[in-house]
Amino acid sequence: MKKMIAILLVVCLALGGAMGYWGYRTGGAPVSPAETAAPEEAAPDATETTADTETPAPAEADVQEPGTDAVTSGEMQMEDLDYQTMDLDRLYATHDPEEIVLRVNGQAETWRDYFYFLATQVDYVENYLVRIYANYGAELLWSDVAEEDGTTYADLAVDGAADAIRQFATVEGFAKDNGIELTEDNREAIAQQEALDMATYCGPDATEADFEAYLADRYMSREMYDRINTVNALYQEGFRKLYGENGEVLEDEAALQYLEDNGYISASHILLMTVDPATGEKLDDAAVEEKAATARRLAEELQAIKDPQELLERFRQLKEEYCEDTGKTVYPAGYTFTHRTMVTEFEDACNALEPYEVSDPVQSSYGYHIIMRLPPDPDALLFNSSADPITARATAANAEYGQRLQAYMDGLEVEYAEGFEKPNLLDYING
Repeated sequence: MKKMIAILLVVCLALGGAMGYWGYRTGGAPVSPAETAAPEEAAPDATETTADTETPAPAEADVQEPGTDAVTSGEMQMEDLDYQTMDLDRLYATHDPEEIVLRVNGQAETWRDYFYFLATQVDYVENYLVRIYANYGAELLWSDVAEEDGTTYADLAVDGAADAIRQFATVEGFAKDNGIELTEDNREAIAQQEALDMATYCGPDATEADFEAYLADRYMSREMYDRINTVNALYQEGFRKLYGENGEVLEDEAALQYLEDNGYISASHILLMTVDPATGEKLDDAAVEEKAATARRLAEELQAIKDPQELLERFRQLKEEYCEDTGKTVYPAGYTFTHRTMVTEFEDACNALEPYEVSDPVQSSYGYHIIMRLPPDPDALLFNSSADPITARATAANAEYGQRLQAYMDGLEVEYAEGFEKPNLLDYING
C-alpha cells in the first residue's frame, strides 16, 4: 500500500480533506482515500476511456473492474461493517492545544495544528480499511503491516501528519525564497471561498463565531483554515509566476524531453467502425467488407503522398469525411498517448511507423484504422479520460514544478519538541 500522504496534499481544496473526511463518521458512505499525487503525477495521465466511447480503447488489463473502487448503495451498509475506529477526542485531550510539539526548519507547530493533520491522516487510513472490508470482506487492523519495511497502518497516519506539515512548510518557504506573494485576485478568490464555505457548512446566515465553532468541532482552528487557503493560493501562484498560466513559459526542449522520457507516441487515425457504436454489436459481413475496402482505398491514397504538409492536409480532409471516432472532437490533431492506454493493435502499428508514414488498414475490435504517425509536439493534448485534457508542455511544467518543490522539501528537517513523543494510535482504538 502506498503512503496515504504524498507531496503537496495542499493542492486539494481547503475543505476537501478537512470537511469531506467526516462523511462516513457521520453516517455517509465512505469515499476514496485521499492518496493525492505528487506534482510530477498530478497532471492528468493517459487513462482508459469508458466502455461506450469510440476512441481507441485501453488494453483489457488496464480496465478497472466495475464495483471495485467505491462503496455504493447496493453494497454493505455501514452498520454491517466491523472495523476499528480511533477515539480522536481522547487523543486530542492528551496535550494542551497551544503546546509546541515540533518545528520544521525552526518554525514551531502547536499540538492543535499538528492534530488537524493527524486526524486527517487517521481518516485517510480508516477510510481505506473500511473500503477494503466493504468491497472484499478482508478485515485489516491498525496494527497490521502496510509496507515492506514493517510500517503499520497506525504508523502511516502518524508519519503522514509530519509529512503534511513539511509540505505546507515547503510551499511557504519556496514562495518566500522565490518572491511569490498573494495577488489581489488571490485574496478575492480566498474571500469568495470563505463565504461559500460558511454558507455551505453553517447556513446562509452564519456568523464568524458559527464558522469557528464548526471548524473547532473538526479539530481545525480558523488560523489553520486561513493557512490552508493561503498555501493553496501560493502553490498555484508559484506555478503561474514560474511557468505561466498553462505552462507556456516552459521551453520546447523540456516539453519534448518529457514526452520522450515518459514514452509518449503521437498519431492520428481514421477509424471505420465495424461495430454498432450504440449497441457494441458487430455489423453484418457485407458492411464489414465495405468498410475494409474503403480503408484499403484511403490507405493507398494517403501512402502515395510524399510531401508531409500535403499529406497532413489530405489526411485531415479524409478524417473529417470518414472517421467515425467521436474522440476526434476532443483530439482533432490526433492522440499523444503512453504505453497500454490504447488497444494493442493500435499501439503496435504506431510503434512500427516513422513520422508522416501511413499504415495499411489495422483491424481492432473497433474496426479498421488508417494510422499516420506524427512527430512529437510540445503542445499536443495528452490523451486521458478527462473531458479537459492538458498539453504536454503544461504537463511537463507541472512535473518540473513538482521536482523543484520536492527538492526543497527534501532539505527540510522535522524536529520534535523535547519530551514530546509521537502518539501511539493503537492506544486510542475504540472498543
